[in-house]
Amino acid sequence: MSRLLRKERILLLIALAAACGKDAEINAPAGTLAVGAYAPLSYDDTCKLHALGGKVPAPPTCIPHGVTEVLEFASSDPTIADVVAAADVPLDDDAASGYYVFGKGPGQATLTFKGRFDDGSVRQATTSVQVKVPDSIKLRAVCWDGYPVANVMLPAGDEIAFTIEIYAGEEQLVGWLPNAITGDGVALGEESAGDSERPFVWQSPVTPTSVQLQSAYVSNIIGSLTAFTQSQVTDIRMSVYNEDYRNAFNKPEGADGTASFSVPTSVIVNGQPSCSALPAELHSATPAICSGPNGEMAWGTSWWGGYASARAEGTCTLSASMQGGPVVATQSFPVFFVSDGLGLTGTTDPCTVEGETACMVGHAGAGLCRSGAWVAEPHCPADQVCDQIPGTAAECVPGGTCARCRGLVDGNAGP
Repeated sequence: MSRLLRKERILLLIALAAACGKDAEINAPAGTLAVGAYAPLSYDDTCKLHALGGKVPAPPTCIPHGVTEVLEFASSDPTIADVVAAADVPLDDDAASGYYVFGKGPGQATLTFKGRFDDGSVRQATTSVQVKVPDSIKLRAVCWDGYPVANVMLPAGDEIAFTIEIYAGEEQLVGWLPNAITGDGVALGEESAGDSERPFVWQSPVTPTSVQLQSAYVSNIIGSLTAFTQSQVTDIRMSVYNEDYRNAFNKPEGADGTASFSVPTSVIVNGQPSCSALPAELHSATPAICSGPNGEMAWGTSWWGGYASARAEGTCTLSASMQGGPVVATQSFPVFFVSDGLGLTGTTDPCTVEGETACMVGHAGAGLCRSGAWVAEPHCPADQVCDQIPGTAAECVPGGTCARCRGLVDGNAGP
């Protein structure tokens, strides 16, 4: 490379770095701000934002610079969106610093930042903020099973954290509303690094009650906080049988000739699941077919549910109650003992004999071998299971595995 070309390249790189280093940017809330809400604002060198993974592309020659003095941070219309110092925001956080935008009225305003940077330059950036009046607030609590709910059903005396969502019609707004909702036992929770917004905490009373929630911002609050006692439980759901997995066992697992299966439970009060998992009590009406882990006819569970033992093929009938309470749910389902055989993990498993069949894992259905690959057959009926049968049966393809759906063996249908 000639000396002249090298000099021109150096000058070009210097020019790019200088041009990149003269930009600034404001990071405003992504979304429409609610009237009455605060949202944090940040400002920085565009090059630094790019270096930190920001959204603005920049050449790799950028030299980041820091802000040494804020010369101006203002709104084109403070009656719509006003810029306020963090010290003036009711955050209950002594460490708060920087600036926030405060939604005062519906409309759109332009925010302008001007600052001096450590390279001596004075830079300016603008951004627009949209503000709307909220008309509803929705509660959002994540229950023990990982699902979010708006209506919180909690055992009396328990505590739960929840957040709120702010809406204007169907549009979800952004920002933090001071004292967005109030109610007996409701308080602002502790902020943690993993929280996208500061949560609320509800300490439910030791007696059953439903909290009357209020808000100074909206009249429509979607969601509720209700505390219940065990005597109010109306149902206990038992998840023991589904479309994909049947209670099918290849052979007894225990020394006493039994096999164990799980019985997950969830507590229901007037059709609404509890947001906290609770221990229950299981009862067997068919101890010859199924019982407690140690042969019990009644046994307690843990917070998520418990285990039962399959003792013989047939119809198992289990009931559930709160510990020491009356039975509130009963469920009957088949228990199968099936032959050892090939268990397919999916239709990607290879097969070798055209037309052979095999049971899928869970024994809910069979697979059929076509052109060297398994094709899933329809699931067995709800009261049946897939079972391996001897390959010598008339319906089987010679040299291949063989399976079919079947019901309970005659005489094992239970009471």
